[in-house]
Amino acid sequence: MPFLRWWGRELAALVPPALRPKNRPPARLLWAGMEGGAIVLWRVAGGKRTEIGRVDLAAGEAADHKIAFRALHDKTGTRRLGVCLPPAQVLRKEVVLPLAAAENLHEVLGFELGRQTPFTTSQAYYDQRVLRADRAGNRLHVLLGVAPRADIDNVLSHLAEWGVTPRAIVARDELEGAGDCLDLLPPRLRPKASRAVLWLGVAMTGVTLALGAVLLAIPLVKKREVVIALHPVVASAQQRAAVVDGLRHEQERLEAEHNFPVQQKLAAPPRVALLEEITRILPDDTWLQQLEIRGNEVSMIGTTLSSAKLIGLFEQSVLLENAHFKAPLVKGQGGEERFQLGATMKPIDPAKALEALRALHEQSQPAAKAGGKKS
Repeated sequence: MPFLRWWGRELAALVPPALRPKNRPPARLLWAGMEGGAIVLWRVAGGKRTEIGRVDLAAGEAADHKIAFRALHDKTGTRRLGVCLPPAQVLRKEVVLPLAAAENLHEVLGFELGRQTPFTTSQAYYDQRVLRADRAGNRLHVLLGVAPRADIDNVLSHLAEWGVTPRAIVARDELEGAGDCLDLLPPRLRPKASRAVLWLGVAMTGVTLALGAVLLAIPLVKKREVVIALHPVVASAQQRAAVVDGLRHEQERLEAEHNFPVQQKLAAPPRVALLEEITRILPDDTWLQQLEIRGNEVSMIGTTLSSAKLIGLFEQSVLLENAHFKAPLVKGQGGEERFQLGATMKPIDPAKALEALRALHEQSQPAAKAGGKKS
């Protein structure tokens, strides 16, 4: 799957180079190669080749070659075999590709083979190894190994006649070294991964996901424990806050009850000041017979010789507003008019009234002190 391949590459990039496993064939593999018209069998151990025997293809018949190879092969005690190529037969070259080519690197190099080497995909076998990824420059550095198909097919055809399928095709110098090896065996001939390897991959994936889930769950469990431990503290704080809130509401209620009479008194002008204002406003030819105060409404009944001026005079008042006649004027003997007048007391801001009272009190204090000194 593309996702698993991408995931594997990302995880492999996190492993330090010194700890990464080498891409090498199995150590117990038997190696065959063409040398001087004969197929030679070797063992490789500790970077050294040891010849086991050879089958001379120029001597004898094909059946004799098969019998000789079988004898050598059975003598080694192993059934697995690879092909070892001389270093001169393998062309190796560093190729720079865009970083996106990592998704389908083998296919991309197949298209690039004719441009980078003298061979095409029909003329050669090839393999690659990523050297480094330059993410800043968006470049992928790849080591490309190419070998002529004719030389390899010659060995493969003989091995196929003898009933042997090679497990790998590598260069001799890489095999004798300690580093990675390029495997030129065509993908169609490579052994498929066993079920054990697949199940191991699935198991490792499951373990990784389980560990990830545990890592995600640990902070959540710790937070839950902290929340449970804080529940009694929060409940106690909420109870204290509720008590404080109840005391605050009780304080506001008592304060409102205490200030209500003062506020009511300050919200309306004093009756004496109201009588003085009405007396000042009314002309000398006007007589009041009845004065009634209900809430902020003032009703006046009386007689006057100048009813036309009454509304205008009350509109200039600092304590009354909205003056109006509550009933039609009635003419009396001697030219007098009987009127019924209504008005509304202007609202007073208690805060401003208190400020004015404080100012009057402060002004009266120095005057009282000065009078005391003179006496």
